[in-house]
Amino acid sequence: MLTKKADKPLAREDGSRVDRSRRGRASALNAPRRRVHALAPEHVGELGSVAALTVAVLGIALVIVAVTLIVSGITISSRYASGGDLPPNIGQLGMLPLWGGVGLAVLGVLLVGAPLALLADIRRARLATVIVSLVAALVALGGVLLVISRTGSNGILIATLGVIALVFGASALILARPGR
Repeated sequence: MLTKKADKPLAREDGSRVDRSRRGRASALNAPRRRVHALAPEHVGELGSVAALTVAVLGIALVIVAVTLIVSGITISSRYASGGDLPPNIGQLGMLPLWGGVGLAVLGVLLVGAPLALLADIRRARLATVIVSLVAALVALGGVLLVISRTGSNGILIATLGVIALVFGASALILARPGR
C-alpha cells in the first residue's frame, strides 16, 4: 500500500526532483564505511584480537601453574621432614619442579606480554606473538607426547594438553595471516 507522500518525488535545493525509490540505492552506495570498534588495532582484525586475547589469558593461567610448581619445588623437602628417614637425594628432588616452574613462568610472562604489546599496536609485536604462540604450542605438544609415553597416563591431562596445543597453534596461524 502506497501513501500519497511516498508517491511524490522529493525536491532538491536546485529545484529538480528526486525519485524516492532511487534514493535508497544511491545512499547505500555512498554510505560511509562502518567503523568497527574492536579490541585490537584495525590491521589485526576481530579474529586476531580474539586470538591475542586467548593467548594472553592462557599465559596468565601458565604463570599461575608456574608459581605452584616453584612453590612445590621449594617446599618438597618439608613433606619428608615429618616421616622418619629422608631420601638420600633430598636436595635434588625439588630441582626439576623449581627450574621447570621458572621456565614456565618466563614463557607465561612472554605469552601475556606479546599479545598485550600487539593490542597496544607496538611494532613487531605481531611477529613476537606468533613466535611465542608457536613455542607454547610445541611445548604443549611435547607435554602430550611425554604424558602419553608414560605408563598409566592420565586421559584428562592428555586431552587438556592437546586442546591447549591446538588453541596456541590456531592462534599463531590466525595472527600469522596478513593484516587486512
